Amino acid sequence: MMAEISEVDSMIERLIPSPKSVSLQEGELLIPFTAKCDHTPWQEHLATLQEVFFKLFRKNLADGDGGVILSYDPMIPAGHYRIDTTKQVILAASDDEGILYAIASFYQLVTYPKKGGSLWMENGKIKVEKAVIEDWPEKDFRGVMVDLARQWHPARTVHCYIDICFMLKIRYLHLHFMDNQSYTLPTKAFPKAHGDKRFYSYEDVASFNEHAKARGIILIPEVEAPGHARALNDAYPEVFANEMEEDSGVMISEAGEVIDAGTVICPGSQKAVEGIGTILKEVCELFPDSPYIHIGGDEANINAWNYCTKCKAYMKERGIENAGELYSDFVGQTARAVLALGRTPIVWEGFPKEGTHRIPKETIVIAWESHYHLAPDLLKAGFKIINCAWQPLYIVPSIIRRWNFSDILSWSMYRWTHFWEKSPARLNPIHVEPTDQVWGGQLAVWECTYEQEIGRVMENLPALAERTWTVERKFDDEAFRIKMTPMVRLLSWIIQED
Repeated sequence: MMAEISEVDSMIERLIPSPKSVSLQEGELLIPFTAKCDHTPWQEHLATLQEVFFKLFRKNLADGDGGVILSYDPMIPAGHYRIDTTKQVILAASDDEGILYAIASFYQLVTYPKKGGSLWMENGKIKVEKAVIEDWPEKDFRGVMVDLARQWHPARTVHCYIDICFMLKIRYLHLHFMDNQSYTLPTKAFPKAHGDKRFYSYEDVASFNEHAKARGIILIPEVEAPGHARALNDAYPEVFANEMEEDSGVMISEAGEVIDAGTVICPGSQKAVEGIGTILKEVCELFPDSPYIHIGGDEANINAWNYCTKCKAYMKERGIENAGELYSDFVGQTARAVLALGRTPIVWEGFPKEGTHRIPKETIVIAWESHYHLAPDLLKAGFKIINCAWQPLYIVPSIIRRWNFSDILSWSMYRWTHFWEKSPARLNPIHVEPTDQVWGGQLAVWECTYEQEIGRVMENLPALAERTWTVERKFDDEAFRIKMTPMVRLLSWIIQED
């Protein structure tokens, strides 16, 4: 049975994501505006605690005794945390991940529990309910993706997303830096790829890394290949473009299909393959703390390769039977390049079954469309996957295809649904048995400006955080709406300009 929540009950029961264990005691605790740390390596986390507290509540937590203490406890499992507010506010963990989760929960605990929210105070001190909380995530991958290539997002907005992820314990922020419209990362190897479009500076990227590291957020940078690559093709056709049998890059196939070779790079060209390798090396240097590099891999107009002289020669030389297998061959080459750089590759579901054996099984696949390669087949092939089902986990500008927090609450990371008539998941949702091969779930924000998307993100991402932190659903729609109210207010405060 799912829980119910009234409009004026405890803030502890309003925590998002919901904690695993809460022992609530009678009464409240009053503490001074002070904080300290008993573990020298966590001084930087104490600084984060104080910085974000001021950002949210415009009040300082001075260094000192009697208030909040960050406490190292080696008996707490990695990634877990404990909060004890019975005598003093003790935030305890055994590692960086756990203590940052505890800090994120603390801000909710000191928010006034009535609708609207503000810092809960009495007699000039911080007020908090007496309780012991023990908590941990059930799924490691809890993510959100933001499209920074189709619509420009100022650097400040990336910092806002890092703070939102921190507050909701969303561990991974996936940044889509490249698409047909623009290449938004700084690059010394291919500077013309920027064209006349805006792009982030080296200083911007360094600030993203620093901010994310301080809050325990893992950045996943994405550069897209072989499709969505017009920015590269237009700027450097001599490196990346296909060598078409006809002069025009846009052709009509015998079946009447439009073939636009300008959106897809040439996998038959050694220059193109080496060029992508150079870009990946640059990305790894830009993001030294990112263990995962997303290489795109979906929606490629592979029929163009049937009319590319270099691709046809490459397929003949390598015994590759068709463009589908060539697609998998390229994804495999790119994935191995990432592995050789000491990182783990992530791709979108996009490559077909042909040539799947060419892709290293260390590659993680985001299953989103339920069209190119279905989740059960990906699992059977040995891949770890992430559920990013378009319905209900996509945010796009369309007013027709729109989902809200209640749709995500009804979602399961072991189920894929879709509205698209070409997807098998449209009439018959795809289910898989619970397995650790399903690494978690991700919200995806596409083609929107920051102003268009941010309100919907603040509505939908708390539900994604709830359903990936704990696999089993705990609350009905109305109860979660009430839980969400103070959280949305906190998120609004943390993204406001100083």
